[in-house]
Amino acid sequence: MKRRDLLKAVVGGVAGVSFTGFAAPAIRTSGASAKETSPTNEPAGNSMKKYDNDYFYKDGVFQEDKAFEAFYEMFAEMNYSLADSLRTNKDFWVADFGLGDFANVGMGGIFFFNDKEFRYFGHDIYLLPGQMIPEHRHEAAENMPAKHESWQVRNGSIFNFSEGGEKTPQVLAMLPKSQLDANAITCFNYKHMTVGDQDRLGRLTAPHFMMAGSEGAIVTEYACYHSMDGLKFTNPKAHP
Repeated sequence: MKRRDLLKAVVGGVAGVSFTGFAAPAIRTSGASAKETSPTNEPAGNSMKKYDNDYFYKDGVFQEDKAFEAFYEMFAEMNYSLADSLRTNKDFWVADFGLGDFANVGMGGIFFFNDKEFRYFGHDIYLLPGQMIPEHRHEAAENMPAKHESWQVRNGSIFNFSEGGEKTPQVLAMLPKSQLDANAITCFNYKHMTVGDQDRLGRLTAPHFMMAGSEGAIVTEYACYHSMDGLKFTNPKAHP
């Protein structure tokens, strides 16, 4: 089974996911509803295509303009209301984290707020179909505490990975080969989250990552101040 097809089929979370340790009763998680147990949960008729790396690289160099265009295409499919304004917003960025595998490992995003004085952060995360943010953690830096964060899915779906879990064939088949070969993944617990679902980091400094479902994803993040100095990747080759 191809990785893309598996992303469509795999929707059940591995038992014992640690993200919910801080969750209040009002926070709805994917494990709380029967809808996440069915492989038909992801939207039918999704037309968002999965690009390969040849589209995003020329002579080994990441082509940011191609990445932006892929996101604009996804935004149009999702009827994302901010799509037009992002075309001229200098704060909208894309990143392959220096890993050369943007089709599978990368993201786009915009920091709406990152206030060090009052210690709050607002961020929209953009992920193409099957795209993973490299596994990472947040440590104390700049005389600030370690970042805590929570997430809400606005469009599409994600697989939200946390500490623990088992390296089952099903889970391994979901994940990008580039990161598995680099031993850059330690988190194998996951939840499948769809529109409206919310979750939060289980503990400070915990490693974590998310990966989009087959239709891509837009996720809003609410957090403390984000320090780039405190951002640490499991993959030693990754960088902001």
